[in-house]
Amino acid sequence: MISPDAAETLIGSRLMILQSKRLMLNSARRRLERSDADSLRQHVEELRAEIDHAQHAYRQTMLGYGSPDRPEYWLVAYGRLIDAGSALVGKLRLAVDGLPMAERYQVSTDVEVLEGIIDQWSRSMRSSMADAV
Repeated sequence: MISPDAAETLIGSRLMILQSKRLMLNSARRRLERSDADSLRQHVEELRAEIDHAQHAYRQTMLGYGSPDRPEYWLVAYGRLIDAGSALVGKLRLAVDGLPMAERYQVSTDVEVLEGIIDQWSRSMRSSMADAV
Protein backbone atom coordinates (compact mmCIF):
# COMPACT_ATOMS: atom_id res chain seq x y z
CA MET A 1 0.00 0.00 0.00
CA ILE A 2 1.32 3.41 -0.90
CA SER A 3 0.52 6.71 0.76
CA PRO A 4 -2.25 8.92 -0.64
CA ASP A 5 0.36 11.53 -1.61
CA ALA A 6 2.41 8.96 -3.49
CA ALA A 7 -0.74 7.70 -5.21
CA GLU A 8 -1.63 11.23 -6.32
CA THR A 9 1.89 11.77 -7.62
CA LEU A 10 1.84 8.49 -9.53
CA ILE A 11 -1.58 9.17 -11.04
CA GLY A 12 -0.56 12.71 -11.95
CA SER A 13 2.63 11.54 -13.65
CA ARG A 14 0.74 8.91 -15.67
CA LEU A 15 -1.75 11.57 -16.74
CA MET A 16 1.03 13.98 -17.76
CA ILE A 17 2.67 11.25 -19.85
CA LEU A 18 -0.65 10.56 -21.57
CA GLN A 19 -1.30 14.25 -22.23
CA SER A 20 2.24 14.74 -23.56
CA LYS A 21 1.83 11.82 -25.96
CA ARG A 22 -1.46 13.29 -27.19
CA LEU A 23 0.20 16.66 -27.81
CA MET A 24 3.01 14.94 -29.70
CA LEU A 25 0.46 13.06 -31.82
CA ASN A 26 -1.41 16.26 -32.68
CA SER A 27 1.82 17.90 -33.76
CA ALA A 28 2.83 14.88 -35.84
CA ARG A 29 -0.60 14.79 -37.51
CA ARG A 30 -0.32 18.45 -38.51
CA ARG A 31 3.13 17.82 -40.00
CA LEU A 32 1.78 14.75 -41.80
CA GLU A 33 -1.02 16.81 -43.36
CA ARG A 34 1.57 19.21 -44.78
CA SER A 35 4.09 16.68 -46.08
CA ASP A 36 2.44 13.23 -46.26
CA ALA A 37 5.82 11.52 -45.79
CA ASP A 38 5.93 7.80 -45.08
CA SER A 39 8.29 8.33 -42.15
CA LEU A 40 5.80 10.74 -40.55
CA ARG A 41 2.94 8.33 -41.17
CA GLN A 42 4.90 5.62 -39.37
CA HIS A 43 5.70 8.04 -36.54
CA VAL A 44 1.98 8.84 -36.15
CA GLU A 45 1.16 5.13 -35.94
CA GLU A 46 3.89 4.61 -33.35
CA LEU A 47 2.55 7.51 -31.30
CA ARG A 48 -0.96 6.04 -31.44
CA ALA A 49 0.39 2.79 -30.03
CA GLU A 50 2.27 4.71 -27.33
CA ILE A 51 -0.93 6.60 -26.45
CA ASP A 52 -2.83 3.33 -26.14
CA HIS A 53 -0.13 2.06 -23.78
CA ALA A 54 -0.09 5.32 -21.79
CA GLN A 55 -3.90 5.31 -21.58
CA HIS A 56 -3.85 1.75 -20.27
CA ALA A 57 -1.14 2.62 -17.72
CA TYR A 58 -3.10 5.67 -16.53
CA ARG A 59 -6.31 3.67 -16.18
CA GLN A 60 -4.56 0.86 -14.32
CA THR A 61 -2.90 3.33 -11.97
CA MET A 62 -6.13 5.26 -11.36
CA LEU A 63 -8.11 2.10 -10.61
CA GLY A 64 -5.32 0.62 -8.53
CA TYR A 65 -4.35 3.63 -6.46
CA GLY A 66 -6.99 6.30 -7.03
CA SER A 67 -9.70 7.21 -4.59
CA PRO A 68 -13.34 6.48 -5.45
CA ASP A 69 -14.03 9.89 -3.90
CA ARG A 70 -12.53 11.53 -7.01
CA PRO A 71 -14.75 12.05 -10.08
CA GLU A 72 -11.80 11.10 -12.31
CA TYR A 73 -11.80 7.64 -10.76
CA TRP A 74 -15.37 7.08 -11.92
CA LEU A 75 -14.59 8.37 -15.40
CA VAL A 76 -11.94 5.69 -15.71
CA ALA A 77 -14.10 2.99 -14.10
CA TYR A 78 -17.09 3.68 -16.33
CA GLY A 79 -14.82 3.96 -19.36
CA ARG A 80 -13.42 0.51 -18.67
CA LEU A 81 -16.92 -0.92 -18.18
CA ILE A 82 -18.13 0.66 -21.42
CA ASP A 83 -15.12 -0.67 -23.34
CA ALA A 84 -15.60 -4.19 -21.97
CA GLY A 85 -19.35 -4.14 -22.57
CA SER A 86 -18.96 -2.83 -26.12
CA ALA A 87 -16.39 -5.52 -26.91
CA LEU A 88 -18.77 -8.16 -25.59
CA VAL A 89 -21.65 -6.78 -27.70
CA GLY A 90 -19.42 -7.02 -30.78
CA LYS A 91 -18.48 -10.62 -30.02
CA LEU A 92 -22.09 -11.60 -29.38
CA ARG A 93 -23.22 -10.02 -32.65
CA LEU A 94 -20.57 -11.97 -34.55
CA ALA A 95 -21.49 -15.23 -32.83
CA VAL A 96 -25.26 -14.93 -33.31
CA ASP A 97 -25.21 -15.94 -36.99
CA GLY A 98 -23.85 -19.40 -36.23
CA LEU A 99 -26.45 -20.22 -33.57
CA PRO A 100 -29.75 -22.10 -33.86
CA MET A 101 -32.82 -19.86 -34.12
CA ALA A 102 -33.90 -20.27 -30.48
CA GLU A 103 -30.45 -19.33 -29.22
CA ARG A 104 -30.26 -16.41 -31.66
CA TYR A 105 -33.31 -14.90 -30.03
CA GLN A 106 -31.82 -15.32 -26.55
CA VAL A 107 -28.48 -13.83 -27.57
CA SER A 108 -30.23 -10.94 -29.36
CA THR A 109 -32.19 -10.25 -26.19
CA ASP A 110 -28.99 -10.38 -24.15
CA VAL A 111 -27.36 -7.92 -26.56
CA GLU A 112 -30.27 -5.49 -26.14
CA VAL A 113 -30.06 -5.72 -22.35
CA LEU A 114 -26.29 -5.23 -22.43
CA GLU A 115 -26.66 -2.21 -24.71
CA GLY A 116 -29.11 -0.74 -22.18
CA ILE A 117 -26.60 -1.29 -19.40
CA ILE A 118 -23.85 0.33 -21.49
CA ASP A 119 -26.16 3.29 -22.08
CA GLN A 120 -26.66 3.62 -18.30
CA TRP A 121 -22.90 3.48 -17.78
CA SER A 122 -22.49 6.19 -20.43
CA ARG A 123 -24.99 8.44 -18.66
CA SER A 124 -23.23 7.84 -15.34
CA MET A 125 -19.92 8.65 -17.00
CA ARG A 126 -21.29 11.93 -18.37
CA SER A 127 -22.54 12.77 -14.88
CA SER A 128 -19.08 12.04 -13.47
CA MET A 129 -17.57 14.27 -16.17
CA ALA A 130 -19.83 17.11 -15.10
CA ASP A 131 -18.79 16.57 -11.48
CA ALA A 132 -15.11 16.63 -12.48
CA VAL A 133 -15.42 20.06 -14.09
